Amino acid sequence: MNPGRKPGYPVELRLDGRRVVVFGEKAETRRATLEAAGARVDVGADRLVGARLVMLTAPVDLALAAHLRMACDAAGALLWVEDHPELSDVTLPAILESGPVRLAISTGGRSSALSRAVRDALRPLLGEGFAAWAQGVVDAGVRRPRGRFEGHFEAQTPDEPRDPAEPSSLV
Repeated sequence: MNPGRKPGYPVELRLDGRRVVVFGEKAETRRATLEAAGARVDVGADRLVGARLVMLTAPVDLALAAHLRMACDAAGALLWVEDHPELSDVTLPAILESGPVRLAISTGGRSSALSRAVRDALRPLLGEGFAAWAQGVVDAGVRRPRGRFEGHFEAQTPDEPRDPAEPSSLV
């Protein structure tokens, strides 16, 4: 365990059909990724009722952030304030996607630059060969895929197809 780590629990937030309200100069740039995640996005909405997530982009107006903090607490919505993890319920990790695999690299809001640097360093390891292998594993319903990293990913044929009637392995 990392003793310097702030408390938090990494999760993937499902936004299918959920309302997300975004404020700030970069609100429109956030819209596409939120809509790709299935969110219904309102930019600069007057009311937060029914919002799952509220986002405030930089540059941050601290008076607005304080107002949103109180409003989110009252509405039961999660709040993200860019560059201010101390005001936020969630932090946004750097994301690396390769086929069906999505890696979230996080420093708990302490250094988004470090998260991006780690993501960029990992990108060459998870290229097209890895993506094809990972998709094969998913398509085959494999319980324990075979393969190894040795500077690059050497895919092997997936084995142990999963019986759809059997519950997923938790090990």
